[in-house]
Amino acid sequence: MLRPLLLSTLLLAGGAHAGGETAAPVVGVPGSTCGHVTDQRGAIPKSQDIFPVEITRIDDRSTPLDARNRHAVQPGARVLTVTDHIDPHRLPGAAVAQIAKMKRLEMQRAYKPFTVEVQPGVSYAIGARLLRDRLDAQSIRDNAYWEPVVWEQRPEACP
Repeated sequence: MLRPLLLSTLLLAGGAHAGGETAAPVVGVPGSTCGHVTDQRGAIPKSQDIFPVEITRIDDRSTPLDARNRHAVQPGARVLTVTDHIDPHRLPGAAVAQIAKMKRLEMQRAYKPFTVEVQPGVSYAIGARLLRDRLDAQSIRDNAYWEPVVWEQRPEACP
C-alpha cells in the first residue's frame, strides 16, 4: 500500500503539481538558507479534489499547537506527517461514516508520512488529494482513499 504513496511523493516533490503534470521547477529566493512548508495557503484547488491537511510532525518533531501559516525548515528531504481534512460534503454518506469510524478506531493510521525535497527559498503548499476510485470500505479501512500532495510551490524568502 505504501508503494503508490511513495511514487506520488517522489513525483510531486520533484516538481509536479496536483494535476499530475510536471511543472517547471520553482527557483527559490537567492540567498535563502531555508524553505517553508504550509498547510494553510489561500484557495486550495478543491475542483481538483485537493483539500486541507494538518501537518502534525516535521522530521519526527511535533509542530506547535498554535496556528502557524508556515513552518521554516532546512533544505533537503523533510518528512512531514499529515492528516486529511477532506470536506465530508464532497463524499458519499456511507464513506463519511466509514472514514469517521476508521479515524476513531485507528488513530495513528489516520496519519500519513510524506517526503518533500525542500529547496532553499521555496514554499510548498501541502494538501490531501481525494482518490475517488478508492472510496470502497477496504480502501477506507486502509486509509488509502487520499494521498498527500504538494499542490503549489512559490518563491519565499526566509525571515
